[in-house]
Amino acid sequence: MARDTNYPMFCVALHNRSVSCCGLILLAIIAAGLLVESAEARNPKLAIPAPLRLEVRDAQGAIVAQSGKDARSAHETSTALAFDREYQPGDRIVLHGPSRMAVRMDDRMPECLVYPANPGVGFSFDIPSGQGEPATRSPFSQDSFAGNSHRLTARTLTAEERVGYRNLAMNACDQELQPPSVEGTPAQQPASVFPHASTNSVSRSLPDFRARNAIDGMTQNGHHGVWPYQSWGPQLRDDLWWKVEFGRPVELDKIRLMVRADFPHDSYWKSAVIEFSNGESVSIQIGQSAEFQDFTFPKRKVEWVRLNKLVSVDPAKWCSFIEVEAWGHDVK
Repeated sequence: MARDTNYPMFCVALHNRSVSCCGLILLAIIAAGLLVESAEARNPKLAIPAPLRLEVRDAQGAIVAQSGKDARSAHETSTALAFDREYQPGDRIVLHGPSRMAVRMDDRMPECLVYPANPGVGFSFDIPSGQGEPATRSPFSQDSFAGNSHRLTARTLTAEERVGYRNLAMNACDQELQPPSVEGTPAQQPASVFPHASTNSVSRSLPDFRARNAIDGMTQNGHHGVWPYQSWGPQLRDDLWWKVEFGRPVELDKIRLMVRADFPHDSYWKSAVIEFSNGESVSIQIGQSAEFQDFTFPKRKVEWVRLNKLVSVDPAKWCSFIEVEAWGHDVK
């Protein structure tokens, strides 16, 4: 049988073409990887999300409990931590996860949709303690963070939560960074998680009158003081402001206010100016009501809202907000 002498040359040529193709594919993969890496460097939100992890640390920073190792994958959508130990002074909850997540610090607290300022670093929540004024647990249910059995949860947001129309201000997990003094020195520390409320005045620096009480979702009205009547309750001043920061761009078209209606102990603000981070503002007239009052306006893309130029009906009496809501969508 005659031998086909062209066959080896065909194999060599085919082999050379394969090597060339493989080399081109390899170069393309490397180039694509460099492009992705560059894009992630420019936009951290494109990077692989941080895995969900919950920890409880003591006053010295030692971990006393943490969520299971099986929840450390970046692909996990939820994690939980259940443990038996009474909270001690100085304990705090430390959370790690993506840039948007829902957390529940205690079974007796609502779930919070939060936006960490530094997702890779995480954020912490100081466990409130004590009961009654001036204890830090005064704005919380007496059963919250109590006993020796606790359960914490964290999860990623659903598609509806990411784009749906909702109150974007609510965050029962918000904490005062540096409570203002009686003279009204505002907090200077940057927030580690959003939404975050701040102000230039808190009556007697008591926890049940802090700015965060106006975004905790509690709307029990008709009285003042400790839970369930916590509110933003400032001093008797004419230069007051209250602010909520969202930590990312949002689109708003409505603010809802609930004045504290502990009449005749209280008065109320009859007017105010809603200021937006984009430089625009809206003047509003507020009525004497224990119910929510709605203030609508054309959609605005903002990162924070501030209530300013508050004018009281009776400057000799206390004025407060039980709750402030900001309705809209996350910017896609």
